[in-house]
Amino acid sequence: MSIQKYIYLFLLLMISNFSIWSQSVKNIAGGDRLVADTNIVLPPSWAFGVLYGAYTNQQETISRIEEILNHDYPIDAYWIDSWFWSYAEKGRGPKKYIDFIADTISFPERSLMWNFMKDHKIKGGFWVWDCILETGNEKAFNDFESRGYFSNVYTETNTWHNNSISTAMFEEDKTKKNGTLCGNIDFDNQQAVSYFKGQMKHFFDEGADFIKLDRTAGISTCKAMFEMSQEYGKETGGRGFMLSHSFETDNEAYKRYPAKWTDDTRSDWTVEMPLVEFNSWVPKVAFKENIAMFTDTGKQCSKIPFLANDLGGFDMGKTPKPDEELYIRWLQFSTFNPIMQVFSQPENPTANLAWMYSARADSIFREFSHLRLQLFPYIYSYALRSRLDGQHMLGKYPDHVYQYSFGDEMLIAPVYERGATTQEVFLPKGKWVNYWTNEHLSGHAHYVVQAPIHQLPIFVKQGSIIPMRRYASSVEKGDNDTIMLHIYPGADGSFRLLEDDGSNNDYLKGGYASTLIEMTKYSSDFLLKIYPAVGSYMGMKLNRTWELLIHSDNPNLKIELDHQTLKYHFDEKSKIGLVKIPGRALKSMTTIKVVGKNN
Repeated sequence: MSIQKYIYLFLLLMISNFSIWSQSVKNIAGGDRLVADTNIVLPPSWAFGVLYGAYTNQQETISRIEEILNHDYPIDAYWIDSWFWSYAEKGRGPKKYIDFIADTISFPERSLMWNFMKDHKIKGGFWVWDCILETGNEKAFNDFESRGYFSNVYTETNTWHNNSISTAMFEEDKTKKNGTLCGNIDFDNQQAVSYFKGQMKHFFDEGADFIKLDRTAGISTCKAMFEMSQEYGKETGGRGFMLSHSFETDNEAYKRYPAKWTDDTRSDWTVEMPLVEFNSWVPKVAFKENIAMFTDTGKQCSKIPFLANDLGGFDMGKTPKPDEELYIRWLQFSTFNPIMQVFSQPENPTANLAWMYSARADSIFREFSHLRLQLFPYIYSYALRSRLDGQHMLGKYPDHVYQYSFGDEMLIAPVYERGATTQEVFLPKGKWVNYWTNEHLSGHAHYVVQAPIHQLPIFVKQGSIIPMRRYASSVEKGDNDTIMLHIYPGADGSFRLLEDDGSNNDYLKGGYASTLIEMTKYSSDFLLKIYPAVGSYMGMKLNRTWELLIHSDNPNLKIELDHQTLKYHFDEKSKIGLVKIPGRALKSMTTIKVVGKNN
């Protein structure tokens, strides 16, 4: 055989192998190609549950968590905001800001508090910033200054933790005092960073896990705070977590230090027609504007992969109590954020806790927060995809800013107008199902849909496969031993279930499992294939139970597995049929045939 023929056969073989490899990637991914965003670092799995923050002392912290659990709300993390440093003075300062000791009177046995959280699978955090005020903190201030660990020193005259009992920022000292010296810690100096970490380490040794960073979102500062959580947090397997402001996103490195929140929003419907008066320092972002921070592609913050907001708004304004209807609409929206967290200024008598608003808010919060915890396998798959595929969890519609997709399968249309009980929605191309009513609608059209106070407009695309799991009050209390696949037949579809340990960084080097689930439509029938899991991770179990929840008007479906007919339980009210699949090995192929009878 001539050399030319050898070369030809070699090239033919390479092309053939590439074709097989490409198809394999397509099958595993559930899509045509993968484009990883290697800047993205995932938060730990617990961060995708429900997080809370508040201005509480040690006993109030424990009592608050007990109340949350007693109201049957999920809780994955709890941080103590700035009063962690000086609770009795209500954060007045400047004493204690920051002295690296914090408040040992109002928090006499912090380790007991952190251990209480640990016993309930709750992560504990605390507030910090990037500077030291001299007055009342002379020892710490002089220590850092003498070592050359400040980037600059200046006279601070605004009242935030500087002779102020409010949460206000950017206000000049009305007492006409000379202020106090302030040293900005030099987080670009590695020696300063190492020394700062050493001064903070004892908080983590006591049992803290993560940081709420205020005042700055500078990359070097975020890096130091994130690494403290990563290195020192008792409940991390190598993943860090912190919350920082939504700015400083010009540098892609911010993605390495998750997560962010949308700053100090106003508890009002919109700044266009305000119903509440606010102090001038409060950013001009109310509920409507806050939605746009997630959905408007013209805003840089919409690209943040793991973005949260203060559910209900941070500043309640000049009113005795914030609006209950606004709170309900806000919590519905926040349920479908990448990160969900509950927080408010200390002046808010409700602390943005649903039961403090009304029995109605209590019930609605419980329903939506439970749904979020059940959706964990779906949410976490998209969290992993944000790195592996470079796909944002939220899909945006530039011509329809106030709606978005949550993953590829679900479309969310928040209600952002006071008193509204209907909402206009644009459904893209395809067939869609109203999540609440099972009504089928054709895409590429506008609709005005019902949106009573207890419902957020949610639509699911036909052909969708949405993995869910049984409810547990925190991510770490739950498991994926049983996956409930919500099936919306009527079109071909697929879903790639992604799983990993949730606490270590093995996913960065391939330590995760990918399970492709594929649905093929044949007239009134469909075939569901659950492919063998590809890959593995620490602690991965070998078997799993699957349940199918088929959203269909047809009560007469025949379900076949391995030539055997399975029991099909149809609920006439919900129009959902339930099929339980016997325990299967994750590495096995499962093919389920669904036949429509007597249509």
